[in-house]
Amino acid sequence: MKRYWIELRSRVHTGTGAVDVEVLETHLEELMDVLMDEPGAIDPDLTATLTTGQVVISMAIDAESDGEALERALVIARSAVHKTGGFTPKWTQAPEGQVGFDEGFDASVRLADFSAC
Repeated sequence: MKRYWIELRSRVHTGTGAVDVEVLETHLEELMDVLMDEPGAIDPDLTATLTTGQVVISMAIDAESDGEALERALVIARSAVHKTGGFTPKWTQAPEGQVGFDEGFDASVRLADFSAC
């Protein structure tokens, strides 16, 4: 088993296609709390540019291959988004005022190197 570092990038909006900075900030704080408790997510992190709705969800995943690590990270991210009342494509459309993630994630996967500095 190897440890991989996954970064999932997406754009979020609040149902109307626009970005409501206040709603997004509150939702992302809740999302980070949920990510911290998601089984399988190691050292999760979340960064965002609130004015543009660009979000990056990062985490380490233990897996046999990079494909398996990516699949697990996507399941964890979608689960966390849904637990916080957010929406992801093809599951449900974000109602006005709720946070929705755009179609798909842009992802990067690499072997994690957590050696001491």
